[in-house]
Amino acid sequence: MKRFLIFITSLLLFLSACASHPKSVFDYDASVPFDVKINSQTERDGVTVTDLSYASYDTNYSTSMHGRTVAYLVTPQGEGPFAGVIYMHWLGNANNSRKEFLEEAIQLAQHGVICLLPQGYYPWMSFPSQDNNDRLLIVGQVIEMRRAIDFLLTQPNIDSKRLGYVGHDYGALYGGVLAGSDSRMQTYILIAGSPSFADLDPYWNFKSNVPDLNPINYLPKAKPASLFFQFGRSDQAVPEEQANRFYESASSPKRIEWYDDNHQMLSESAREDRQQWLIEHLDLK
Repeated sequence: MKRFLIFITSLLLFLSACASHPKSVFDYDASVPFDVKINSQTERDGVTVTDLSYASYDTNYSTSMHGRTVAYLVTPQGEGPFAGVIYMHWLGNANNSRKEFLEEAIQLAQHGVICLLPQGYYPWMSFPSQDNNDRLLIVGQVIEMRRAIDFLLTQPNIDSKRLGYVGHDYGALYGGVLAGSDSRMQTYILIAGSPSFADLDPYWNFKSNVPDLNPINYLPKAKPASLFFQFGRSDQAVPEEQANRFYESASSPKRIEWYDDNHQMLSESAREDRQQWLIEHLDLK
């Protein structure tokens, strides 16, 4: 009888633990080796820029990239401890790549920050099919962003209590989802984002497939991370009403700024505000 009671008690404790830590759609095997491969390494303005790749969480995910994520790793000089920032680029024509924020990352690294700039896969390199495969690819991209945090945390002398994220366009949407599903980042800068994946391109029929994955569902859960939203007054892709809904859905602390800019958000004032936000919120020198 005593053994039976012990068994029942253990079972109840296990079920209680499962209930308090429900399985997330973004769960993954964090033990998968990164298998890092370095393509090139250069010195720029006192920092090191490494062009590398590492294994995706699942080799079947990014097939056109041979199951790997390519990225720039920008590292400062010195012994640290270093803050860390992940930059996620937009889906544009000229800058549809991890290069979008490279100059900002080099500048930020001079303040003692390790920056990781991964290449996005979906929808950057794999276009929507308007079926359930879209859902699987969005989930996979969020997992790859969580894995980017894992990779950043493997860097020597990284300070796990000073991590930030900068995302533009779809990078901002994924940042919104990440903010409510992974608690390791202390601050987020979301540029020209919108409440749902369907908003940025109405021709891509995301609405019927992924309503539960939209960033508006995750931004309310971002606390205690701080959030900085940047929008352009002439942004035709993200009208003011959408921008305000994106911002208003988020938990506090948060801030919103508008710029005389379009969806590309190239203004110097927006860039300077991003740098200053990270300097203040990551306690940079």
